[in-house]
Amino acid sequence: MLVTEKKRNQPAGYAGALLRVDLTTGRLWEQPIDDEFARSYVGGTGMGARILYDEVGADVQWNDPENRLILATGPLAGTPTWGSGGLSVVTKGAITGGATSTQANGFFGANIKSSGFDGIVFQGRSDQWVYLYIHNGTAELRDASHLLGLDTWETQDHLYEELGLSGHQLSVYSIGPSGENLIRFAGIQGDYGHVASKNGCGAVMGSKRVKAVAIVRGNRGIYVADPRGVFRTADDIAYQMRTELPGQNFYLIGTLGGVTGLAPVGGLPIKNLTTNILPAEADMSKWEPMELREGFDHRGHQCNACGMHHCHMQVIRDGVHAGDVVDEPEYEGWVGAGWAWGCTDRTKVSWMNTQCDRAGVDVNEFGWVIGWVMECYEKEYLTRQDLGGIQAVWGDADAAYELLQMLCTRQGFGDVLAEGIKRAAEHLGGPAQDCAVYTMKGSSPRGHDHRALWPEMLDTCVSSTGTLESGGPTRPQELGLPATLQVQSPDDVPRQVALTLGRRHFEDSIGTCFFTTSTTIAAIAEAVSAVTGWNYTKDDAMYLGRRTAALMRAFNLRSGIGPELERPSARYGSTPVDGPAAGVSTAPHWDHMLDTWYELVEYDRESGRPLPELLDRLALPEVKAELWG
Repeated sequence: MLVTEKKRNQPAGYAGALLRVDLTTGRLWEQPIDDEFARSYVGGTGMGARILYDEVGADVQWNDPENRLILATGPLAGTPTWGSGGLSVVTKGAITGGATSTQANGFFGANIKSSGFDGIVFQGRSDQWVYLYIHNGTAELRDASHLLGLDTWETQDHLYEELGLSGHQLSVYSIGPSGENLIRFAGIQGDYGHVASKNGCGAVMGSKRVKAVAIVRGNRGIYVADPRGVFRTADDIAYQMRTELPGQNFYLIGTLGGVTGLAPVGGLPIKNLTTNILPAEADMSKWEPMELREGFDHRGHQCNACGMHHCHMQVIRDGVHAGDVVDEPEYEGWVGAGWAWGCTDRTKVSWMNTQCDRAGVDVNEFGWVIGWVMECYEKEYLTRQDLGGIQAVWGDADAAYELLQMLCTRQGFGDVLAEGIKRAAEHLGGPAQDCAVYTMKGSSPRGHDHRALWPEMLDTCVSSTGTLESGGPTRPQELGLPATLQVQSPDDVPRQVALTLGRRHFEDSIGTCFFTTSTTIAAIAEAVSAVTGWNYTKDDAMYLGRRTAALMRAFNLRSGIGPELERPSARYGSTPVDGPAAGVSTAPHWDHMLDTWYELVEYDRESGRPLPELLDRLALPEVKAELWG
């Protein structure tokens, strides 16, 4: 509901306050948001980065009560813009020990705005398990002991019954058993299948003993500066998504085209990057996007105000799980829950993807962990006895599910796997470590074989957020870059990754889904202007993003994460032995690509610090003082 009358001193487009929660004392209070702070940091990742930098010191570890866990949305949340239920999670993450920015969608953003808040900042640690209940400007911590052990879907079901609500009346974001047991790659899952999954944010939530956040859809209207403009810009963006590439593909099929689209260029991860040859048993005709969708009975399950043909629910048609309702996997779900460890049975992969969501683990990291275990088992670096009797052969979905249960409960060797792929590989050492896929910072790549997609490998390794920081730009020509990129060019790749730095942070700050705003930055900035009344431009958007990136970088440097860690592991950076990208390697060009990237982003190559003149332009004098004295 949009309104034309301001309440209190709220900036247009905002509820006007963050909800602060001190779990140690049980105190809850409002922190007002003024116009200056709103315009300077916008929302979501931008506001989260500012709070993280200001409040979490160098000696604070990810599981320290003094760490902050920020769940925030932005000015477009709750408006008619498609996918406007966005959530950004910012914290000091369990995988890298550095800054985290990870997103989920669904209905969080719309529900929290209609209940009177723009985000939540958790600090401290509760002495008992709690969940946070929010409704129409009121908030309280409630006992969650009866929810322990439940998976994320069961938690939402239970809270529906407990609170007498259903459907989109209640948005629940919770941790599963993995977060309760502090699995380092635990995520925060909500609204049946929407996951903020990166850098162990669910482990941080578990360390604070918060099981869930339950937000009732309230009746508080969102004051906007230009109601007609809000509807017009929402319609314009929707029209572009329906009619123009690349948005049109996302509109029609979501990310289902990834498997068949990446396989021909060597970008599909197969069996822990041991090969790029498609297995003989894989009938690729069944992996065409509409075959994936029509292979299951399905229904829509879109996010707030969304018209995308995306995020559907499926029903398993046959086999031992016939009749089970699951969420349609994103492309990365098809990979992490199957292809990365050799399973190409669509039904098993779809079911396994939802088991990861229900357990609350990052499906990408899960895929690299299981692929590594299966390769180590084949090469006898791990034995059946090591794995508690599990025969971890390539593609065995039953074995993968057993390993999921083992690591989520930290039983036996699962206690090692629960530490994530880098630490597990270092635990075994020797040739087993050489098989593992990760960055030296500790994070793992998204569900692609980056040896054929150099921009994503470089971006993942230099990122300050535990995942892609620049991401692939949807319309690079808008930033003065060519429309197409030679993805194995040591000159063009670092240029694109550097010059697009900032766009993703802007998109993650406005309260919408990346896929629903895969249009021009100018169009998104115009939508923000209509909501807020600002004269917001493409340049303003990129400026906000670059400021956020600099804050994340400075936070990581403070945490001891520097340029010496910006490289891939042996397997991640290896040369493909077969397939479309065979024999081509980033290794001879890596230092050159880093040199180019550092020059263009204006960071000091030796120390990793944003240069003083950049920090001056970004109006970050306190960061300049800390980094440069």
